[in-house]
This record gives sequence, C-alpha cells and structure tokens, in this order.
Amino acid sequence: MAGGEKMRKLIKFGHSMTAITFLGSVVVLWVFHQQLPSPSEALEVYVAQRHAMARIASLVLMPSLLISLLFGMASMAVVPGFHSAPWAWAKLVTTVLMLEGSLLGIQSPIQREADRALAALSDATLVNGLATKLDAEQWSLVLIGFVATVNVALGVWRPQFRSSATPAP
Repeated sequence: MAGGEKMRKLIKFGHSMTAITFLGSVVVLWVFHQQLPSPSEALEVYVAQRHAMARIASLVLMPSLLISLLFGMASMAVVPGFHSAPWAWAKLVTTVLMLEGSLLGIQSPIQREADRALAALSDATLVNGLATKLDAEQWSLVLIGFVATVNVALGVWRPQFRSSATPAP
C-alpha cells in the first residue's frame, strides 16, 4: 500500500470514528434529557445529570465534531477527486451547520442550565427557573442528529447532484 493510500485510509478512519463519537454523544444527551427529573422534586439528581450532560457536551460532543471537521478538511485536501465533488462540499456545509447548531443549540444551553442548577442548590428561589427550555434543547438534539445522519449518508452514498438540464448518461 502506497504512503498516500495509507494516509487517505487513516484520515477516513479518523473521520469515521469522530463522526460516530459525535452522533453517539447526541444520542446519549437525548437519553439524559428523557431521564431528567423535575428539579422541584429531585434537585440534587437534576444537578448531577445536568453536570454530566455538560461534561459530555464539552468533552465529547464538541471535540469529536471539531476533530471530524479537521479530518474532513484534510480528506478534501489530500484527495483531488473531492475538490470538485458536490457531495463533499455538501458534507462541509452540513458540518458547519452541525458546528453552529451544536454550539448554540446544545452545548451552550446545556452548560447554562448546569450552572443555573448548581446555583439553585444554594438558592431555592432559583428552582422555578430551571427546566424551562427542555423542549428546545431536545429539538436541537433531534435536528442536529438528523443533520449528522444526512452528513454520514452523503459520505456513504456520495450522490452525484446532477442538474435537471444535464441528461443522465
């Protein structure tokens, strides 16, 4: 196996593994969301789960997405066939959407809620302000999970994206 081929396979492996890790962390965060107790009934458990979610988001979700983006960009750089492949550019666009959506719709809200939950342990008046945006967080997870799935599908099936003016061969 030539050195270039080894590099391509290594990059592909790294990209696949980080994509799996990212999508897996989205699923784990969604499961955590489904298991959150009411803060007014079990504040300590709510705080612990929120902090676990914040750690997953900051230590697994975001790093895996960023590393996947880097592997994908490296792949585009070393494989000349990807330079003009519409599916590769579509993957880049969906990855940027995942990055922005994950920062704004998943990681930041989870971290803010974890901080609020911790503060509620020492100030009971803050409990009523917790768990007010659970639906928005859950929908962000579903939407980003869907975009990530589309991203993976683009890499697996590599559609041609023909224009309607160009007849198929």
